[in-house]
Amino acid sequence: MNTPILDKEKCTACGLCAEVCGLDVIARNGDGHPIINPAAYCHACGHCVAICPQNALSIREIGSDAFAPMPASNISSTDMEAFLLTKRSCREFKDRPVEKAVIEQLIDVARMAPTAINCQERVFIVVTDQVKITELRMALTKHARSMLKLIKLGASKPASLFLSSDTHAHMHHLQADFEVALRHMDDGGDYIFHYAPCLIFFAGITMDPAGRDHALGAQHYLMLYAETMGLGTSINGYAQSAPKVLAKHLDVPEAYTIYGAITLGYRKYTYRRRVHREPALTVYHE
Repeated sequence: MNTPILDKEKCTACGLCAEVCGLDVIARNGDGHPIINPAAYCHACGHCVAICPQNALSIREIGSDAFAPMPASNISSTDMEAFLLTKRSCREFKDRPVEKAVIEQLIDVARMAPTAINCQERVFIVVTDQVKITELRMALTKHARSMLKLIKLGASKPASLFLSSDTHAHMHHLQADFEVALRHMDDGGDYIFHYAPCLIFFAGITMDPAGRDHALGAQHYLMLYAETMGLGTSINGYAQSAPKVLAKHLDVPEAYTIYGAITLGYRKYTYRRRVHREPALTVYHE
């Protein structure tokens, strides 16, 4: 059981640990040392350990290395803005495999993405075997053909009587994309995975309302970190929208559903201009 442990000899009773504890595990005690309730549920977020200026707190059964001090970030807001504004989806990769050590480094950072009550319930499924990638490509191509039939119905003129204008327009965008994809696939190309040497799938607990968020949070951590290592990524909508298809071909742990899917590889090209986006649709309540 996770329980904070207080070293009273080091503690100065500043009360910061109680202030940041989100589950009433640690409570203020006037001017005295804070009180720790051993019966309370502690999800080991480590806020109390991280904020204590005297290093007076630890958490039972979790080594101190798990909360090792880190140097302050020196990334400026200008640098971060430039980084985010130039992040592009990558669909052209070098003919070079992604080393296992690099993949493990990416996952080691991605696992730090936040989860509700610090449950950390997500799974990373990595595919570098080309036979398996071909198997997935064929399965998703078949699925895309079936989906295109439904998309065409949604894009049809009669459907405009029942769908909002935005939804109907989006169905047209989807139709064009799927038609291009299938044309390339029929010509022997790979519009599904774009010859990526590595696929990574992100799964969360099926019955957890936040399961999708847990998976996608890790996905975006990994994608951004990959950029700093000369790697390119792209969210793979064909796979991400077909979790049941993927489950037939991948070892997805019981109780989990795949919510995220990306292609990964070393970037073949470098883009030199920022990404274009339409103005944000923002609603304020002031």
